[in-house]
Amino acid sequence: MKKAMSDRLKRAAKAWLTGAGLSVALMLMAGAAVPSMAEDRLDQDFGLIRACGSDVWHACSDVLPDIGRMKACIQEKMGQLPKSCVDKLLDAMAGQPFKICKNQTYALCAAARCNVYDGVAYCQCDVKHGDSISLPFPMGKDVDVCSVNAAGADNKYMISTYSLPESISSPQGGGAAYTCSGEGSGAYAQCDGGICFRSTEDTTFPGFDKPVKKGQIICSCPITQAKSGDDAQAFQILGPYPCDKSFFQYCKAATATTKTGSTIYVGAPAGTAQGLAVLLHGKVGPINECRE
Repeated sequence: MKKAMSDRLKRAAKAWLTGAGLSVALMLMAGAAVPSMAEDRLDQDFGLIRACGSDVWHACSDVLPDIGRMKACIQEKMGQLPKSCVDKLLDAMAGQPFKICKNQTYALCAAARCNVYDGVAYCQCDVKHGDSISLPFPMGKDVDVCSVNAAGADNKYMISTYSLPESISSPQGGGAAYTCSGEGSGAYAQCDGGICFRSTEDTTFPGFDKPVKKGQIICSCPITQAKSGDDAQAFQILGPYPCDKSFFQYCKAATATTKTGSTIYVGAPAGTAQGLAVLLHGKVGPINECRE
């Protein structure tokens, strides 16, 4: 029986790898750049699935061998997978390990509202202190996202990195992860590594109807346009809790666009937030979720 289960998992994994591509799907989940699926990567990627095979089996065996549902299951249950497995998956997503920045002041944009100006999202983020996680964005020997952020302490800027927002991990927190199907092809901001300037704290800023609060900061972030049709990829933005159906307008291209003056929210492919939180904290409890 165990061998039959293993063979079934391998066949499903191979179909995924040779079809849509496991690396492509997972890299999209992390919002990372997606390289071409060269043949010489197949064995490496298949080895990754084998390394996490038992964990994936326990979490998602009920949807095998449906590849589409398998991908959705891994996205949905990323926070329930062991840290060792998530570490391998996220490394494969980005093509490099994520970096944990210890005991720093950083900008947390995960729940930020943003205004679009000339193709760039300007997002109202929270100033936090503690441990956070990001792609390393290496800029030379011994220079990466953490050292750049450390330099900003004296130079009046900071970098946007990630930690799990408290608001979505508590029933009383007032926030939830809204899962957008991707079919609406809306736009969202991705702020990992975004640069933020301290001069924007406790001031007015174009596009925001109220002054930026003390303890918040404006960060500049690139915009991702969600794909539609056969290439649609589910993504998540953070919004109010209890769930508000009207908030799903920010999943749709009719509202969330790349045009100057549009309001969009920070987002990421489904599963990313929970996966990064596992790497940062070792485990993730239930989070508030809203679905279309």
